[in-house]
Amino acid sequence: MSLFTIFKISSQGMTAQRERLETAASNLANAHSTRTSEGGPYRRRDMLFQTVPIPPENPFSDSPASPFAGGLFADAQNSAPQGVRVSTELAPADQFIRRFDPGHPDADADGYVKLPDVDPLEETVNMISATRSFEANATAFNTAKELARATLKLGES
Repeated sequence: MSLFTIFKISSQGMTAQRERLETAASNLANAHSTRTSEGGPYRRRDMLFQTVPIPPENPFSDSPASPFAGGLFADAQNSAPQGVRVSTELAPADQFIRRFDPGHPDADADGYVKLPDVDPLEETVNMISATRSFEANATAFNTAKELARATLKLGES
């Protein structure tokens, strides 16, 4: 795996975690939104992560030309590096919490208000987890960058 592949994987991971953090913040900000432009209460957003193969730098590098080919490291060499793709899933339109509040402007005839099914604790944990994962991807990116610098310094001597 080249350093550029590590850069791609780490940057995809940072982008995915940034989107996860934005989604958690949006869910928290709209936890009490009873009316949206589409009508009805805010619908919670969830992030779905999916692995995607990273294409090789060199399209002719499919054959393993390594002294380790076929040996102990054969499985690690033949598997393509994996990145991440993020998609957003909306909560079902009928998934909400009903709260009795007859004085609320969006209350129905029985006095109940439909609120989004957002758990503040779960969203806070998602935010902390996304922050930690972003930091781990940034550390991997910076480590690869330092390896590239060290490699370039070898040619100076």
